[in-house]
Amino acid sequence: MNKIDKLLSDAMNAEIKAKEFYQEAASKAQSQAGKKLFGELANFEQNHYERIKKIVQSRKEGVKVERPGSVKKIPQVKPELEGEFEPNKDEIVDIINLAIEAEKNAQTRYMKISDMFDDAEEKAIFSNLAEEERKHQRILEDEFYHMSNEGAIIWE
Repeated sequence: MNKIDKLLSDAMNAEIKAKEFYQEAASKAQSQAGKKLFGELANFEQNHYERIKKIVQSRKEGVKVERPGSVKKIPQVKPELEGEFEPNKDEIVDIINLAIEAEKNAQTRYMKISDMFDDAEEKAIFSNLAEEERKHQRILEDEFYHMSNEGAIIWE
């Protein structure tokens, strides 16, 4: 297994772990907004796993990797909303902190993989994944702010 294939395999495993992490977080959230937030993040991670799996399969078949079609738009936090109080605030704040670090690590991993490709299309695929992870980080940072200051989750 060459270095790129190893990184792709590691990335797939990391996406599954991230999905499981967010599923567990959804089960710990007591508010519907918290359950929805973490549930959607779990779905995003599953989507990343599926995209990487297709890339791995394409590489095994010797087929040029193609950019995926349009990706589902990530809902935005709407700060003007009041949000929903989260009774399990302390644990959810801890979970959000862990998730922020995981998203930062995922960004780094995808940029590292992107840098290993010579082909512009292949580079772009992983740069885009890194950008999606950055968006997840921003969402979590926004939610961290609201949880820390208001005890509420604001999620569309």
